[in-house]
Amino acid sequence: MECKFDYILLQAYADNELDAIRTVEVEAHLRDCPACQRAVENLKACRVAVREGLPRSVVSPQLTEKIRAALPAKVQARPARTIHFWPRAGWASALAATLVLGFFIGLQRGQSASLLDEALASHTRSLMASHLMDVASTDQHTVKPWFEGKINFAPPVVDLSAAGFPLVGGRLDELNHQTVAALVYGRRKHFINLFVWPSTSGSPPLGPTESSGYQINCWTQGGLNFIAVSEIPAAELADFVRTYRAQSQ
Repeated sequence: MECKFDYILLQAYADNELDAIRTVEVEAHLRDCPACQRAVENLKACRVAVREGLPRSVVSPQLTEKIRAALPAKVQARPARTIHFWPRAGWASALAATLVLGFFIGLQRGQSASLLDEALASHTRSLMASHLMDVASTDQHTVKPWFEGKINFAPPVVDLSAAGFPLVGGRLDELNHQTVAALVYGRRKHFINLFVWPSTSGSPPLGPTESSGYQINCWTQGGLNFIAVSEIPAAELADFVRTYRAQSQ
């Protein structure tokens, strides 16, 4: 019959990581369980093989001297010892760092994807609900002051009519539970929604992308995040972004 004893306890016992009470408990079980005895022997043998079979990195004498020179005089007076770095510890640290980094990267990617989905939804909703603009004007000197007092930042409002992207207005919108500025530009019979908010509140993934037939272009500039969304061709939206960035600096 297979033993049901906690294998994690056996691992900790083999690595000398148990307190006195747990150690007595495990040793009492081992006296009557040949299967667990073999498991512990295998664990100890594996530990020895890893420790003796893998190379060790030794700190150079030059680095040792630099470290000692930086220590207080009382510590420097102690006898020097060779410092060894075991790969197992290094691997454990690297693995932990990788897992933490992977978690935050995955979290960031999820948040970024959600942000793009919200921007696309806001764009399509503004067209379908006939709420494209709170302030309708082709005059940048009318649109820009309209945002004052409504948000705590100043979105760069520029007229790009000479480049074929006339300003038609603006409105307040919401992305990721925060109020953002939405500047609206025209392109023939289509519209471009340009969402703007401070980069301190989370940034979108940079660069162009496509979703459900819509083009999306994201960037960060002057402490602000930008997401441009439209159904116009990707090359035209890229041209809009280049022109806007050049004239809003």
